[in-house]
Amino acid sequence: MELGEARSTRIAYHQGKIEFMTPLWEHENRNWQIGRLIILLIEELNLEYELGGSVTLKRPERAAGKELDLCYYIQNAALVRGNTELDLTSLPPPDLAVEVDITNSPLNQLDLYADIGVPEVWR
Repeated sequence: MELGEARSTRIAYHQGKIEFMTPLWEHENRNWQIGRLIILLIEELNLEYELGGSVTLKRPERAAGKELDLCYYIQNAALVRGNTELDLTSLPPPDLAVEVDITNSPLNQLDLYADIGVPEVWR
């Protein structure tokens, strides 16, 4: 199935299950409020970071993929700085992901993040 680059639908898949989600106002509003708070915390602690935004991460060998709500590189910021593509075969996954959970997902989101390799999820 091809949805194209201009789509507003977010897709996640995990071990044979797929989810289509169109972000609602409530979801996006909370997403960006939490995102601003995280940036304030990182900057207050004088940490280097790279913002991954809502990048799509895929691990085909684990049948897992997801467009994240927000993600950040903190410990691994230097490793990804300057890269134009995020290839999880040569670069680490984000250090922190934000999952805004407004509705009930058919997918176990924390298992999905674990299979993608994201070490910390704020939900």
